[in-house]
Amino acid sequence: MGTAARRAVSRGAAMTTGLIELIEREPQRVAVVHGHVENSEYDGFLATAFDEVRKLLTDQHVSPSGPPFARYRPTGVGLEIDAGFPVDGDVRPAGRVTAATLPGGPMVVAPHVGGHDTVGFTYEMLQEWLAGNDYLPTDDPWESYPDGGSRATVVTLPCRRRPTVPPPQRFHV
Repeated sequence: MGTAARRAVSRGAAMTTGLIELIEREPQRVAVVHGHVENSEYDGFLATAFDEVRKLLTDQHVSPSGPPFARYRPTGVGLEIDAGFPVDGDVRPAGRVTAATLPGGPMVVAPHVGGHDTVGFTYEMLQEWLAGNDYLPTDDPWESYPDGGSRATVVTLPCRRRPTVPPPQRFHV
């Protein structure tokens, strides 16, 4: 279940949104640093958070089970962010690093290649896919950075099928 990849030029920067897919995921344990930042502080927060989580995982002899990710929600005065790594084992919280869980269930995912300033286009494409396929978002999305965050991003958005509304019933009297 996917749509064709799309290329665009956003504010003069080339970027690509790849194939949109509907997948089913199990809940995933993660080690994260939570914070609230202004939009301009986003990149710096991610770098520091990823370093803190990497150090804690190394100290606890736990390996990341996937690439770094960031889950964020706009608040009107910045962003609430959880940034870290998926893990298969238990993590003992220390410092700013805590354990959390990414939700399971149906998700739409799409790869994005381009700068972070163009990833909004991929979010728009996912929203269009949801609307066109009778799905609704159910939770905050997240971005995974398979190459460490330099150009490739995978956007994941939890969703569910839109409830069907039965047609109105007509009663004869």
